[in-house]
Amino acid sequence: MKIAIIGAGAMGCLFGGKLAEKADVCLYDVNKEHVKAMNQNGLRMTMGEDEKYVKVKAVTDPGQIGIVDAAIFFTKYVFMKQAAADALCCIGPDTLVLTLQNGLGCQEILKEFINKDQIAYGLTAYTSDMKGPGHIEMTTLKQVGTYFWPVSGKISSQARELEAVMNEAGFETAITKEVDKKIWKKLMVNCSENTLCAILRLTVGQLIDTEEAFRLLKHIVFEIADVACAKGIFISREEGLEYVLGVSRSVADHLPSMGLDVKLGRKTEIMCLNEAVAAEGKRLGVATPVLEITAQMIRAIEANYHKLAF
Repeated sequence: MKIAIIGAGAMGCLFGGKLAEKADVCLYDVNKEHVKAMNQNGLRMTMGEDEKYVKVKAVTDPGQIGIVDAAIFFTKYVFMKQAAADALCCIGPDTLVLTLQNGLGCQEILKEFINKDQIAYGLTAYTSDMKGPGHIEMTTLKQVGTYFWPVSGKISSQARELEAVMNEAGFETAITKEVDKKIWKKLMVNCSENTLCAILRLTVGQLIDTEEAFRLLKHIVFEIADVACAKGIFISREEGLEYVLGVSRSVADHLPSMGLDVKLGRKTEIMCLNEAVAAEGKRLGVATPVLEITAQMIRAIEANYHKLAF
């Protein structure tokens, strides 16, 4: 199977590196130094003391990829429109286009460029950190799930083949109608961990082990559960919190991507996380005060990157 990874950051490299051992994979990214390092040395994938180099093909020009059987998007939300436009040259009429990105809204952007019958959407609970050009640190300590579902509701042969290849590569993957519930449970993780770790400068483990921070996490999880239920996606507050804690304990040393964005002075994905859920809550008449406040705090940090006192 020929697969393009659109966005070779920490998550794109995690999937691209593991899939490269089972399929014909090409990673596309605009970071020239990163792409050069992967092509020259292989992709360095570490987990603690364990280390391996995986031979991969990486490009900064998507025109070099050719038409693929599947294109998997891992681009950050803020770059999604440009990435979708860039990737059109490797997407044919039978290509499966899958988004496994964080937050809400990526599949809607894809629909602006690609036939909706080719699009699938989902999530993964795996985590990974970018350590430098050509180097990622895998941070998920136990087997977790990856799930997707076609927008059309019709499962294509490419979707089945991708599911099989991903499982062969070591990702526990399933095509399931339950993907919306799983996405909203993942939102509970991203909207609490990503945002609070960025604001408080904590790792995931430090976040849940700090009483005051954990209280904030609970409020966010409960607000998202309330919004999800109002949408007809039934996740109890208790179920949501149990899920978030389970994920958090498995990635205790992980610094979420938003934390790294803030550390490096980059634009975050707050618009597809806390802001998006708060907007949905407002539409449905569900109060989301902590989601709104944390989103405003991230926006305030972003607005002052160039003049932060410390």
